Amino acid sequence: MNQLEKSAPSSLIARGLRSALILAISTLTPLSQTSCASILNRDPNLRWWAFKTYGADRICPEMLKTSVPLKMQDASPTIGRYFPSSCTFSINETNRTVVVNIGGSGYAYLPTSKLSSFTMTATVEYAFDFYMHDDGAWVWGKMARIAAGPDFRMTNSQNPIVDLATGLTPAGSAANIFGGQVVSRFISRGFTVVETDEGKEFALGYLPAGRFPFRPVEVDEEDEAYTFQNDVADIYNQQMDFLGPFEVADDDQVIQLRGTLSGANAVDFLVVPKMTGDIWREGYQAGRAPGPPPGTFISSSVVQPGPFVRRFALNPGLYYVVVDNSAGVGQAAPGFALPGPLYDPSVRMTYIAQLVED
Repeated sequence: MNQLEKSAPSSLIARGLRSALILAISTLTPLSQTSCASILNRDPNLRWWAFKTYGADRICPEMLKTSVPLKMQDASPTIGRYFPSSCTFSINETNRTVVVNIGGSGYAYLPTSKLSSFTMTATVEYAFDFYMHDDGAWVWGKMARIAAGPDFRMTNSQNPIVDLATGLTPAGSAANIFGGQVVSRFISRGFTVVETDEGKEFALGYLPAGRFPFRPVEVDEEDEAYTFQNDVADIYNQQMDFLGPFEVADDDQVIQLRGTLSGANAVDFLVVPKMTGDIWREGYQAGRAPGPPPGTFISSSVVQPGPFVRRFALNPGLYYVVVDNSAGVGQAAPGFALPGPLYDPSVRMTYIAQLVED
């Protein structure tokens, strides 16, 4: 059993699902692993029982550990994030679905509305299934219907002339853009969890069995590190971006970020516990200028333009890695730049965040 199988944080409902199900069946009948997988694939009653037994109660804890990147298009850089903060679920035995009530807040940045924040709640009914593939297990949460909402509300904008009721941008209302991103990327599309011998990966949307999530940064096939995020993000002048939360499960694990920073100036990485980071982020979303966290940060590092690798050894827990592109927090400080109506200076970070052995 490798390090990931022992202690990597679970991605939504996949943690130990494949091995637990095969073990459960094999204790009842002396079949091979392949035969057990074949039984699971053919029997919908067994799959529903397996999901209820091994997965349903993990939905909310895992949803609350993640954040949702907001993009204008799938291949575009991240412009903001949605952070679930409340979640409850109930099982509908008749329909064989799970009803999830989710709520949270977030921020997004566009040149016209500048940094804008919002809240969003929704009640969604998901139909769950999985398939035992030769390469691993594919677990799906497919949206059956939106039972209530989504209730999307703009709460703040740095641009004083933006009407928060409409939040007009060149592409339409900010509510339609930001809210549509949350709905389309997080709620409507459901999600896929892929569990293989190399670890577990999460993707918003449906991935057929045998397909893997998009990876902007190439990962070596021999790399057994658990991947939290593999993405591209734009961080604008005098702004921050909250990466995570990331979970460290064991003392011998390290959060590693590697990638490339493009732009005219350096940025700061600051590591804070999730509780501190949530308070910090909520103040940022309320319109406060970037400033020190409401507590001591655990670690910090200046990242210059070009390739970078940063490793953070932390105690078990949940953490944010905050990328700061302002003059109010870390040691790096961007030069003064006059923003325009349709263009603001930014740095672009192509990165992969992983959990690796110390």
